[in-house]
Amino acid sequence: MTSFSLRSHDALEIAFVNNMPDQALAATRAQFERLVRGGAEGREISWRCYALPGLERSETARRYLARDHEDIEALYRRGADALIVTGCEPRAARLEHEPYWPQIQTLVDWARAHTFSTLWSCLAAHAAALHLAGVERRRVTKKISGVYSFQHLADDWTGERAGTAILTPHSRYNAIDAETLERRGFQIGAGSLEAGVDMFWREEPSLFVFLQGHPEYEAETLLKEYRRDVLRYLSGERAEYPEQPENYFSAVTSERLSALQSRVLEKTESHADEALAEVLSAEKCARPWADDAQRLYRSWMKNVATRVEALRHSA
Repeated sequence: MTSFSLRSHDALEIAFVNNMPDQALAATRAQFERLVRGGAEGREISWRCYALPGLERSETARRYLARDHEDIEALYRRGADALIVTGCEPRAARLEHEPYWPQIQTLVDWARAHTFSTLWSCLAAHAAALHLAGVERRRVTKKISGVYSFQHLADDWTGERAGTAILTPHSRYNAIDAETLERRGFQIGAGSLEAGVDMFWREEPSLFVFLQGHPEYEAETLLKEYRRDVLRYLSGERAEYPEQPENYFSAVTSERLSALQSRVLEKTESHADEALAEVLSAEKCARPWADDAQRLYRSWMKNVATRVEALRHSA
């Protein structure tokens, strides 16, 4: 049973639940808002940000959230036409053991009945699929990190035809395979042999769209993640030296990074952090997935607007 309701104003109410790590809160908000406003194509929208309880935060992050985000209960009172939920850095081996798991379950159930569509990003996609259908994600042997080419596998809600190629950045240690998703009633929107499923979806009857990738990423986001992981290795926070994002760095930068990695592993580099900064500062990152990302959000916003108008005309 659904309880969609029309608002008294014409603006589309877009709710954004920001679960990102402290250092990425502001950047992630800006990335998603840019895509949503670009996808609106002139439609008036109301953009509101919310935060879930249960996530451990620094004092600086708590102040930021208090200033720019409302508590999740405000979303449940106010409602929204559409919802975007981001992932967060996992703390537990299983999603059910995360401290925020009960709040995610409540949010999924609320979104099914109170939104026209919800977009679940990365870890949030895994959490929602687990709650809805018991779909377990699996740890991959090698981190899926880089910019990958995917194909739309069937004509779907996006309006893209089967076989259309898209580029999307991915950065994850876990995956859900297509066969499991299809057995549980999900539709596969786009995928590849190299990186698996990119987008999948299901009518709940709210249109639930699940993204394992990050079309919202800035040009330098993967660079910053790689730098963070190398620095974590150098400080002893991680056991293995990270691999470079695939299909991302220029050939010159990739070669220089490989040489640096060899020196670090051979213990012949005494200033690895400075050498890393020097190599990465020379890289001019591009964002070749930008058009595909904007097209995805145009399709999503159009779908939301069409559903709102359909209810308005039937009221």
